[in-house]
Amino acid sequence: MNKTVLVVDDHPMFRDAMTRLVEEPGGRRVICAATAEEGLHKVREQPVDLVLLDLGLPGASGVDAITLFRQACSATLVVVSASEHRQEIASAMRAGAGTVVSKGVSREVLQSTVEQALNGTLQPAASPKWIRPTGQLAVSTEPGRGLTPRQQEIATLLMNGHPNKEIGMRLGLAEITVKTHLTAIFRLLGVVNRTQAVVAIRRLGVDCAETLPAQVSLPAPLGDLSTRLPVESGLRHGEGWRATA
Repeated sequence: MNKTVLVVDDHPMFRDAMTRLVEEPGGRRVICAATAEEGLHKVREQPVDLVLLDLGLPGASGVDAITLFRQACSATLVVVSASEHRQEIASAMRAGAGTVVSKGVSREVLQSTVEQALNGTLQPAASPKWIRPTGQLAVSTEPGRGLTPRQQEIATLLMNGHPNKEIGMRLGLAEITVKTHLTAIFRLLGVVNRTQAVVAIRRLGVDCAETLPAQVSLPAPLGDLSTRLPVESGLRHGEGWRATA
């Protein structure tokens, strides 16, 4: 039986490219829409097997668009997005997108994802994944999941530019213990230095401040983070982090 795929994207060139990619194996019908509203109208008119949905649409977009499609049809939904923000991707997955594919992946990867979606062999929604040019990445749909409460406390102080010694004093920890926690945080986030860790934590959407104990007081923001990064263990601004945190 022929499969019907709906491509929802406001960029004509990308819609055309996706249409050619989906039609290439033959035996498939592709319909297109430039907005979520137009796409919703089409799925109400005819059954659709797969929806390829962009997040950054005019009108209803992002989580709202995903929710509307989930309510309107039972088709498999795959988000195809240029977003690189974990928080946005995690929100999309919470709304019902079991798979998010970066627009930066190769044609072969995108075509393989479409094939799996149509064949019903994509990972189930219970194990959402983000397919990026650098490979697949499991993304927690719960902000902060994976970081322990203590690691979240340390991450908060890290984002405020505090050196390890001061973090230890504020939390009642030995400096070596702080370094151990930071090493674990870096490993969880897949980063190698403090600057990358701050960016990753913000993209992940961890609201660490809520986990800080009452005795920990944070200073008011002191301007751009790059001017506040600590200099320690041989780390100078612009240099990579060494083997330890």
